[in-house]
Amino acid sequence: MDLQPLYEVQERLEHAAVAGTGILNEDFRLKRAREGLAPLAAASPVFAKIGAGLDALLSAAPEKRGGALLDVLALVDAVAYTQASAGAAGELEPLPPGAGTCQQASYGQLKPLLEALTGTGSGRIGVVQETLRAHPEYFSDYRVLPALVSGLGDSYGELADLNAAILSRQGPSILPLLETGFDPAGGRTMARRVEVMAGAAGAQANGFFLAQLPQAKKDVRLALIGALGCEPSNAPLLLELCRTERKGASRDLAHQALARLDTPEGEAYLTEQAAKDPDKLLELLRGISSPVAGRLTARMFEETLDRMEARPEDVLPREMWARLKGLCQTLYGKGGPEIRDLYRRLAGLTERQLDRQVEGEKGNAERLHFSCFNAEYQGSFRLLAALELCQTIMSGGDGALCRLAVELQAQGGEDFLAPALAARLLTQAPADSCAWAEKQLIKTGLLGTRVRQEAVLPFRYVLSTLRWDEQRETYCWAVGAGPAHGLPVAIPPLDIRWFSLLARESGGLDAVLLNLLEGRPFPGLPREVAAYLYRAALRNPSYGQVHRTIRILAGLGWTEWEGFVVQWARKNSCPAQWEIMSLLDQLPVPFREKEAQLRELDRLIKEKKLKVQRGYWTMSGVERYLEKWRQEALQRGEEYHG
Repeated sequence: MDLQPLYEVQERLEHAAVAGTGILNEDFRLKRAREGLAPLAAASPVFAKIGAGLDALLSAAPEKRGGALLDVLALVDAVAYTQASAGAAGELEPLPPGAGTCQQASYGQLKPLLEALTGTGSGRIGVVQETLRAHPEYFSDYRVLPALVSGLGDSYGELADLNAAILSRQGPSILPLLETGFDPAGGRTMARRVEVMAGAAGAQANGFFLAQLPQAKKDVRLALIGALGCEPSNAPLLLELCRTERKGASRDLAHQALARLDTPEGEAYLTEQAAKDPDKLLELLRGISSPVAGRLTARMFEETLDRMEARPEDVLPREMWARLKGLCQTLYGKGGPEIRDLYRRLAGLTERQLDRQVEGEKGNAERLHFSCFNAEYQGSFRLLAALELCQTIMSGGDGALCRLAVELQAQGGEDFLAPALAARLLTQAPADSCAWAEKQLIKTGLLGTRVRQEAVLPFRYVLSTLRWDEQRETYCWAVGAGPAHGLPVAIPPLDIRWFSLLARESGGLDAVLLNLLEGRPFPGLPREVAAYLYRAALRNPSYGQVHRTIRILAGLGWTEWEGFVVQWARKNSCPAQWEIMSLLDQLPVPFREKEAQLRELDRLIKEKKLKVQRGYWTMSGVERYLEKWRQEALQRGEEYHG
């Protein structure tokens, strides 16, 4: 059906609406369009109705033409819109490989993300992170993937790294998009492409890596050498590079890539390097989780322990302190039977074997102790190794290491409390892990129950990095990526009793409790937990933590805020005016309650019953906030007494 006469009628009617109805009888184009509409009117009732409307318009009295014009134009527009279509000439073709999929999202929905990925200025990474949290599916869209690839060269390095991490999760399908336009001399941007290919596809991209290596320059060459550790057949090439590369960075990367491969020739070569310079090899093996790296680390650690045990009474040389620290740090991420046997040996060391003397910096003898978490958490190299085991469990979820940690702690190894807690959280039913944790944290005696202070630091070490994952609706450890899809390791949902357990007076776990409550819905939380947080906030001098507590308590539905900021200011001497104002501003209470607390604070300060930081307290600041709260109250329709 030829609809051109309909569109001509629409055009002439729109012209008349602008120019006025007085010219209708002189518009020969409208009359010609009416004649062209006749075949359509004969074929369809709706077009016949349009024709009748045109006839009525052209024959109407001048004073009635305006209404008649609007009536017929509305009908023509409605019919024209129903006949609209969009398309392009040619055959339909599938998207090229690696270009992504078509997500059910309009351009308007994707626009903020695309602008953040392709624009400049600050604040863009926040948009990307928020979109990744709320709509992870957008990042596989064919409109977004090219922007992510382009964003690998973003001048803001943190955003470029985030783009690389997102692309690495796409899998091998992303390879064609990354290979298109690749420049082996392209600097850091192209080097990131190589890193993404290695993370997304591994050995499937090896042919591309080998083809690009001969002409690669600088950063790209370094990235390609590191990427060769994805394929065992590259071992001969990596051995050659280890022996021939002159620059330290490229030679080190060749050694690290070789250590990622489980090949006899590679392990033999690296064993030779361990004999020549063990500290250097330990540095290179750090963070590598391959079987070869595990065996080499375990062997060097065992040899060091053998030398220490051979001369039990000697003061150890200063270098031994650095060697033991390096060995412990290299344990992170490693597993396998040799590593597990090493942990068992460490667990079996006596206090006499651990509590050795080492040469101090000034030549005097010192205890062989290490800072393991913060200034409070200090102990032997066994504790340092146990915490690396804990980090490995939290970042990888290795089942064999989980069973080992439980075994070693059950045998009385207090140093292994942290890894045992992580392992039980990961592998046991929530009720069972909570019941076990309560026995470790709470001690019952003649004077009642109390928190075991020796257990607080291990608990804080494990629980402080748990974060609520809204997408998976559970907690994850924010200490690295797990083996599947680069996502952090998640634990089963926490038993509700955990929160009452952590809400213990003088328990020292307030920050952990806030972390666990941050950002998650929590129906059914015992009131005692919220009440504890309220009391803890009142005695906490840290404005930042109190501000956070108010936000969390408001989310939990806490309503008992009468006099809160007044009490906090009196208990914590000399707060600043901006701290007081900010806390009052955040309180989820009506205007009149904020005003009452502010007036009381003003009175106490003027009567010198309350000091503020540097004596700085201005009435202009008081009035500014009062006016702000009045305006907010008006917007909410809240009644107040001015």
